Amino acid sequence: MPISGPVVHRQLIDAYNNAQARLEQARAPMFSNDDRENLQDRRGEALVTLAEYYLPQLSREAILSTWPDVRSQLAHVLRRKESKSLDLHNQLDEANRRRHQFESELISLNTDRDRALERMQEIADEVETELQKDPDFVKLADRAALAEAALERAEGNLQEVDQDAARKLPAFERSDLFQYLRKCQFGTPQYARRGVTRRIDRWLARYIGFREAKQSYDFLKKTPEQMREIIAQDREAFDVVMEELEKHRDRVARRLGLPDMVLAIKEIERHRDANLKQLERSGKTTQVIESELIEIESLKGPYYTEAIQVFRKMLEQMDTGELDRRAQQTPDLTDDQIVARLAGVDSEFDKLKRAATQRQKTILHTQQMMEALGSLIGRFRALQFDSSRSQFVGTLNVTELLYQAENEEDVEAIWEAIRSAQRWGPTTTDTLTNVATHPMTQVLLNAMAHAAGSALASHARRAGERHQSSWNHRQRH
Repeated sequence: MPISGPVVHRQLIDAYNNAQARLEQARAPMFSNDDRENLQDRRGEALVTLAEYYLPQLSREAILSTWPDVRSQLAHVLRRKESKSLDLHNQLDEANRRRHQFESELISLNTDRDRALERMQEIADEVETELQKDPDFVKLADRAALAEAALERAEGNLQEVDQDAARKLPAFERSDLFQYLRKCQFGTPQYARRGVTRRIDRWLARYIGFREAKQSYDFLKKTPEQMREIIAQDREAFDVVMEELEKHRDRVARRLGLPDMVLAIKEIERHRDANLKQLERSGKTTQVIESELIEIESLKGPYYTEAIQVFRKMLEQMDTGELDRRAQQTPDLTDDQIVARLAGVDSEFDKLKRAATQRQKTILHTQQMMEALGSLIGRFRALQFDSSRSQFVGTLNVTELLYQAENEEDVEAIWEAIRSAQRWGPTTTDTLTNVATHPMTQVLLNAMAHAAGSALASHARRAGERHQSSWNHRQRH
């Protein structure tokens, strides 16, 4: 059973929202500030104890006096980071709220458009039925079909004559003898030569068969233009008939409300296009905010880099390896035990760092998947696949494909699967959604084709197409 476009559209939106939820979950701290502060306190205590052991002449108060300044700096960096993160999360919440609002509006607009198209189809059918029952319209449709058939034949004949002239005229133009006799107007009342010249011209004319050649030349030169004039007159008469047909159509269409429905659909399409632009801007805003959040949480981000600089200044003279080597040089085991405590804390810090690095990779990968999915949804909407007139083969399982997707290439493969599985519905699309044909024109074409006899149906449809093409050409020029 086919799957409707809105169903697939909703599946894609849900997948995007789920990916965003996973991104938020991945951003959540794996370790609390208390965990980090506890490790920092333990390391600070070990460093102070070690300092007391190695530097007995310095007081505990003197060493501890440097720690409040360092911790104050770190706390200041953390507060600024948390403030920025809170601000970005508020911006993200607002961007998501607006995006969800636009998505809801788009779904509503799609529903309104589909209903309007269905209603327009119903009215169009009523207009066509009424026109087919109008004897005057039927007669005019037959006349238009016959005129179109005659025009097609005349245009075909003109094309043959043009080709014949293009093939044969150059030989006449290159013949010096023929051009000599033609320019002196031999064989016409205007020919004025006498005596020997006249006798020579007669002999020359018999020699080259001038009279027959002149008839062929004149035919090739004049006939195409004459045929064009006749065809132009026939087209004018044809347009008069088509204009009468349009008047019949317009009277019935206005009475039944077809033009109003066409305008209503155009208004819905205008709102939908504006909504899509807002959705696109909202999506870009979300991506920018997501990138900023990732940056401030990154190990290479500005806040983490600043914090590392603070720690580096504090620890640049307290290298654990150096402390370990100094401890091994003393017979007392006290300093070895203190350094071992310090090494254990460093090991736990390394675990935190590795976990944070892995989490950062997960965040970046999830964001890339979100951006790829957002691009897919944009293309889906741009092609109006989200319309109920759009259908997908029943074997398409977008949810399963999205669940299995691991990278951007997989998302692109999903898009290709969606495009391959997409079909347009058999009703409104066939009659009223041809982008090259206005609904009022399509109604006229259908009515003419059904009103004319079966032998003239194709000519009647082509007559409407010819008139529309001619009208479009006049509008452009």
